[in-house]
Amino acid sequence: MKLHVKFFLSIVGVLVITVIATTFVTTREAVQAVLAQMETDGIIAAQLLARSSNFAARVPEQVEGIVGDQMVVEARIAAHLVSVAERRAGLSTDEITAVLRDVTENTALDEFWITDETGHAYLHTTPGIDFTFSPDPEEQPQAHAFYPLLVQEDGVVIQEARKREVDDKVFKYVGVSGVDGPRIVQLGYEASFLEELSRDMNAQQLVDELTGHGNVAAIRVWNAERQVIAESDRASVGRDTIPTYDNQTSVDIELLDAAIQSEDVRSDLREGVFRVAVPLLDEEGGVELVALFYLLTDSVQAAVRASVMRSVAVSLAVVALGAGLSFFLSRSIARPVRKLVGAAQAIERGEPFEPGHIADIARSRDELAHLARVFGRMVTEVQSREARLKRQVEELRIEIDEAKKAQQVAEITETGYFQELQEQAREMREDAEEG
Repeated sequence: MKLHVKFFLSIVGVLVITVIATTFVTTREAVQAVLAQMETDGIIAAQLLARSSNFAARVPEQVEGIVGDQMVVEARIAAHLVSVAERRAGLSTDEITAVLRDVTENTALDEFWITDETGHAYLHTTPGIDFTFSPDPEEQPQAHAFYPLLVQEDGVVIQEARKREVDDKVFKYVGVSGVDGPRIVQLGYEASFLEELSRDMNAQQLVDELTGHGNVAAIRVWNAERQVIAESDRASVGRDTIPTYDNQTSVDIELLDAAIQSEDVRSDLREGVFRVAVPLLDEEGGVELVALFYLLTDSVQAAVRASVMRSVAVSLAVVALGAGLSFFLSRSIARPVRKLVGAAQAIERGEPFEPGHIADIARSRDELAHLARVFGRMVTEVQSREARLKRQVEELRIEIDEAKKAQQVAEITETGYFQELQEQAREMREDAEEG
């Protein structure tokens, strides 16, 4: 594989790995951040719901208590007015009854029941009824509680609002002892507004109003005894993964137990539903209520998918841009390398080295320029050494030829035949000289 191809693939591989790792980490952090925000929102909403539920549970009681205290005052005034009307003004029973009816018709009070010493209500504002208080709870489950006022001084009975015995209307009754003798002075107040107040401010109403807003799919509120006191209507949720109270999963029970035992927030994510259980502590530090919010993560998953798609698109663009840049960069780096390789191959073939072929490479200031300069010096030194070696070989060849000739002459002169010829030549010279 060629160098520029390796370089190109290396850069592209690094880009791909980097982009994938960055996308994965970014997506994971985004999901964790969104879930953390959802948990925070769930905690805030659950705490608000728990406190609102606790507040809503106390308000009707407090309002009823205030109403009861006010009715005691009104009953005391009525007791004094009846005494004054009978003993000082000398009004008849019908006249006093007419005054009492006028009061009920023009004020918030609905009934007066004023008895004699036997408990018989001879003064009242409800026509057509003859009523006598009895101490027997079986005979009068509601009214018998007022009978002891006949024998008490400054006695007060404040009865909680309830459906009365004669009909299904919710009434609140308050009674006091008479001021001029044994009698019961009772006032009745239709307390339907208390039912409306409880209905408008109870936990169920708050749960129903919160459900369906934002990511809140369902809400369930437990008390410390693990009894559900409020629950969203599952039909309005439209999600099979959110169980009803009659079909709770082990996850819900585990979250409830964990929140109660730890007295801290617990959460769980599965099947596209994020559960957040938030306990509300009472003044003594014990768990009073636990609110479990079911938050759908569909919008979160959609946002994450959109983010991932955007990240992938950007990543592909980055990879494409990086691949293009790396392609041109690899070619620009491989070009001088190819020139150096070509020069080396020319030297290998025995061709003379031409420094001008790599002069443009050697003029730059990078590592390849340094390599080209070193390569040029090395080639020059190698060629110089080669020239010297050739001269030395030539000189050595001449010396070897002369030595061979001398050896051959010596071999010839040392033979007997050559010596006989020398002797004959000598004799011929001597004969010539004598003659």
